[in-house]
Amino acid sequence: MNLKKRLTNKFKKPNMLLETEYFFGDYKVILKGNHVLPKYQESFPLYDRFLPVLCSKFEGLIIDIGANVGDSTIAIFSKNSKSFIVGVEPDKAFFDECIHNININDLSRRFLGINKFVSTTIGNYKVEKNETLSTGSISFDSNPTKKNNTISFLELMDLIPSEKKTKFDILKIDTDGFDWDILDSFISYNKKSHFKPRFIFFEMQTYLNNKGVKDINRNQILESYKLSIERLQTIGYNNFCLLDNFGTPIKVTKSISEIFQLSDYIKRSQIYNSHSTIYYLDILAFSNFELNYVNQALSNLYKG
Repeated sequence: MNLKKRLTNKFKKPNMLLETEYFFGDYKVILKGNHVLPKYQESFPLYDRFLPVLCSKFEGLIIDIGANVGDSTIAIFSKNSKSFIVGVEPDKAFFDECIHNININDLSRRFLGINKFVSTTIGNYKVEKNETLSTGSISFDSNPTKKNNTISFLELMDLIPSEKKTKFDILKIDTDGFDWDILDSFISYNKKSHFKPRFIFFEMQTYLNNKGVKDINRNQILESYKLSIERLQTIGYNNFCLLDNFGTPIKVTKSISEIFQLSDYIKRSQIYNSHSTIYYLDILAFSNFELNYVNQALSNLYKG
């Protein structure tokens, strides 16, 4: 990726958060606080590079659930001149920053922002930020005055203009431990509609950020991912391209058991050896028909 990093630091009143301008080609994002993206892409040249390469030739709909401040969306736009992207971000502060980043790049005509949680469960939820202010953990909001802030995947699709739903290229999910729930909501939608994406890209993080690798619910989260991936396989997503969380491709496989052997290794290393070579897996799910396209994207990843 032709990624230029022009870092200009300034403090914005009244919250006095450090701001950084970070460039993806001709587009930029404003990052607040100690956002990890610049450090990660400087340290790990493949970090978050594969998705923009994969999406570069798409012409149809892209849905980005867990859009954060719009960094993945802007990175895709820097490589793609035709797709329409729906960015779903439940946290109001992140959502506002995402919309600002879309607007300063004059991309609003190609973008729809939705400030909701996508879930199988109706309720009130919130994002508890971590110390970097760039991510966090989803938790139930017990404030009785708050209205439900969740929608199903079916309800999400109903919010998208019909003219943007002629072709669905990719569903991207990044919700730090809750991707399985969104996959389940998508699978429920798929039972009622045959309009589905060519690709599904999701993060398989089996613990919540704010609870850490010894999250007491980790085994339950693992089982939830297993069931979700098995359900994906039954509706035609029977190939899986695995990448580590630093962006390095690991392998392409049809074997769900291989996915969970790797996940079990990650868990054992973190819990019993107090060490992480990698922290989680990113997974691209797709049909047999797309295998050549994926192999070409993997080849292009290393060409810069």
